[in-house]
Amino acid sequence: MANTTFKMEKLVGESPDGIESAVREALKTSAENVHGQSWAHISDLRANIDESGGVDRWQVTVEVAFEVD
Repeated sequence: MANTTFKMEKLVGESPDGIESAVREALKTSAENVHGQSWAHISDLRANIDESGGVDRWQVTVEVAFEVD
């Protein structure tokens, strides 16, 4: 894949089921709206803390690369 240019878009995925699920949610939503996703970089992990001190949902920042046509 020589001489290829990519565009990066930053997304935030969220899920109560864990980090991997949050990443999958971001990529799934993105794929429904654009084409050509090639790879992703996970740059931030966050946990929302509920009143009892547990984690009620996870958030991840996902930078998705799209090949420029």
